[in-house]
Amino acid sequence: MKLQRLWHPFSWCSLFLLLMLSGAEQHAFDVTVWPENPVVEHGGSLWLNCSTSCQEADAKGGLETSLIKERRDNGTSWAAFQLVNITEWAPAPECFFSCYGEHKSVRANIVVYRIPEHVILDPVPMMEVGKVYTLTCRVPSIAPIQNLTMTLLKGKEKLHMETFENHTAPEASEVVMTHTITAQQANHREEITCQAALDLRPEGQPFEKTSRIQLLQVFAFPKDPQLQTLRYIEAHTTMAVQCEVAGAFPAEEAQFDLTIAGERLNFSISVLGDTARAQAQVSSLSAGKYELNCTVSLGPVIKSAMETVHVYSFPEPSLEIHPSQTLVNNPVTIICDSTTTELPSISLRIKNASGRTLASGDQHLLQLTHIAQKEDDGREFVCEAELTLGGDTIIKHTSTSLTVFYGPRLRESGCPSNQTWVEGSLQKFTCQADGVPIPKLSCMKDGKVHDVRQVQNVTQSHAGVYHCNATNAHGSSSKMVTIDVEYGPEMDDSSCPHNLTWIVGAEQTFNCFAGGNPGPTVKCIKDGRAYSPGVSQHVTKEQAGTYRCTATNVHGSNIRDVSIQIEYKPEMDESSCPTNWTLVEGVPPTFECKAEGVPPPEVVCTKDGISYHLSQLQGIPVHNGIFWCNATNRHGSATKAVTVAVESKPKMDESSCPSNQTWLEGTLQSLACEANGTPTPFVLCTKEGATEDFQKEQNVSRNDTGIYQCKATNGHGTERWMVAVQVEYRPVISLLAVSASLPIRRGTNFTITCHADGSPAVSYTWRVPQASNLNYVVNNSTVAITSASGQNSGVYECTASNKHGQYLSQVEIRVEDHWLYIIVVIAIAGATMLVLGGMAGVIYYLKSTACKKGEYNVRDAENSTEATCLNRERPCDGDIYGIQLTRT
Repeated sequence: MKLQRLWHPFSWCSLFLLLMLSGAEQHAFDVTVWPENPVVEHGGSLWLNCSTSCQEADAKGGLETSLIKERRDNGTSWAAFQLVNITEWAPAPECFFSCYGEHKSVRANIVVYRIPEHVILDPVPMMEVGKVYTLTCRVPSIAPIQNLTMTLLKGKEKLHMETFENHTAPEASEVVMTHTITAQQANHREEITCQAALDLRPEGQPFEKTSRIQLLQVFAFPKDPQLQTLRYIEAHTTMAVQCEVAGAFPAEEAQFDLTIAGERLNFSISVLGDTARAQAQVSSLSAGKYELNCTVSLGPVIKSAMETVHVYSFPEPSLEIHPSQTLVNNPVTIICDSTTTELPSISLRIKNASGRTLASGDQHLLQLTHIAQKEDDGREFVCEAELTLGGDTIIKHTSTSLTVFYGPRLRESGCPSNQTWVEGSLQKFTCQADGVPIPKLSCMKDGKVHDVRQVQNVTQSHAGVYHCNATNAHGSSSKMVTIDVEYGPEMDDSSCPHNLTWIVGAEQTFNCFAGGNPGPTVKCIKDGRAYSPGVSQHVTKEQAGTYRCTATNVHGSNIRDVSIQIEYKPEMDESSCPTNWTLVEGVPPTFECKAEGVPPPEVVCTKDGISYHLSQLQGIPVHNGIFWCNATNRHGSATKAVTVAVESKPKMDESSCPSNQTWLEGTLQSLACEANGTPTPFVLCTKEGATEDFQKEQNVSRNDTGIYQCKATNGHGTERWMVAVQVEYRPVISLLAVSASLPIRRGTNFTITCHADGSPAVSYTWRVPQASNLNYVVNNSTVAITSASGQNSGVYECTASNKHGQYLSQVEIRVEDHWLYIIVVIAIAGATMLVLGGMAGVIYYLKSTACKKGEYNVRDAENSTEATCLNRERPCDGDIYGIQLTRT
């Protein structure tokens, strides 16, 4: 097929357009500026690099800006400009290039920043707890604000943070951040700072500024001061003043000022928790009215409290008794006087010492007439003045006493008729006489005057009746006084002996008494059981022992141990003197025969007219028989017959247990061992290495040969005896061996060995063909044949013998020449071709060449001498040098 060119007007246009586009692509270029977003401090300078990818050699470019260009460097396709003193806030200089007539430009967006010289945290006032306060932080003249972060810190804790991303104005200006807080006690003395962070990354670096630290001052002053003092005070006395503020914080910073009548007082301040307290003392005030003021300041708050103090003059009243000394039953006048007091509303009272009011009145002078009684002597009378001021009552009083003279009286209260003393205590004679003047007192007992003023250690000798007499200028009085001296329990050998001896069967009274005042009770205890002294009882042995007797009264107790020994005539029973006693030969006698009795009886045992004093540790001989034992003390005697039996430990010897014993295999045997001893010992024998005893008669074998240990035992010990047992048995031939192969070739040296087992040792005898070349060696157990010949053919019979029997075994030997051997072989081969062969041929085969090698069973000589091949599975070829015999 032939191609044709087709041209169309439109094709030419398309070709021209393609050529134009291709040229345009060859002149495409870019304009770049670096850095694109430079960061510069206000008033600073920077370099801008304008570059292009234009390939035109004469490409022209520049930087269009209102900023000051101080220097310029340029090269192929690039130009660098240094801009200085940049004070515009958002300048955007334009880089441009012209390439092949085409103009392109790109702008650099310069970020102009200003760092503030400082961050300002407005002063924070002293804050009252619970109120809301505004914290203000200022950053003057900072740009760009949209990159600013302001943070309010309490210590390291962030209280508040603000950012300004939405702020669009580029120029620098002041930024203010506020934050409100509610004052709390915990805020006191906490550090507050404000931090401004200007982050210009990634083109620039971050900047931070922090304000000075301010300490928060927090206070609480919720309550008014409280003044505590007396509203009324007597002139020239001391008054305590206290001013207290509760709920204050910080309480230790509270400032006090205390004044009275405008004069400042000296005071001390104390703080406890949230309470501050000022204390002062006020003295030397004359009568009048005074203003007491307390002023407290805490932070900006000042609070005050005021109190009016009334100072008054109120002297003590006077009291007089006329006359102050008088005889009993005479009248006296008592005067209570307060006329020196100018204050109205005074009331007076006359009281006795017990507080009972005798007279009263609302006047400045009060008088009372009183008849003197004996009880009034030394009695104190009181004049009491009462003043009422502002609802408060003030009382003052004065006292004096009256002397009343009267004769002596020994009243029961002052001199008791009966008095009780305790021995060992310190006592003073209690007897006092009433009377004025004080009477002289003396008391006598048994004609001896007793010093009633002396303190003394009481003994029983002080008990008795005393005659007392009191005397003064107005008379005398007498009285009898009885002194009772009490003391703790006392026991001695006369009232409670330490040791008592009773006799069984007698009637006895246990006497143990104690002295004492009041009379003691006596209780005696033995083995946990109580006994009452003074009770008659029938004496038994169980009453012996130690009694703990305790005498008790209100002044203590006394303990005495009383030992009662019970004596009785001798007693003998099975536990102390057994009727039957056993002694053991070879063991020291342990014979004991004791008797109970108090005093200890003497025991004497007699046998065959000989006495043995057991009480004197004299032993008895080791003899069988009856001993008559008699126990005696001063209360009687007791007699008992004791039978003594003598026993012995086991003993074995050759007569009762031969140490060497011989048995015959196949017979019934027992180990004939006995032991002497009383009681009869029990004998057990055990073979060494065996686990079971050889006890009863049994069929023995040669395996029972060995050493046996026999042990004889009874209640007094064990005897061991070694026995050697030999089990003998009849001979048995175990081997009949020929040293050469059968048949024997002429001229061969060979031996026939017979070996048999038996006990005692076997002896050997032979029955052999008559020949001159035979020798017997090895205890006759072997026949040696030298240079075998035809005369050596025949049956060889071995007999093994000992005292228990004999055993016979035999073997047939054939000595042949070499040619005869071949003929025999041929004859045998021909014989095998015969279907029916005689029995003699079979026997001949068995006796000759049917089996040259193997183990043979050699029958007893009295039966047959034929040998039968035992190893049928083995090939019958090769030499045979022996025949192993086993019993069938």
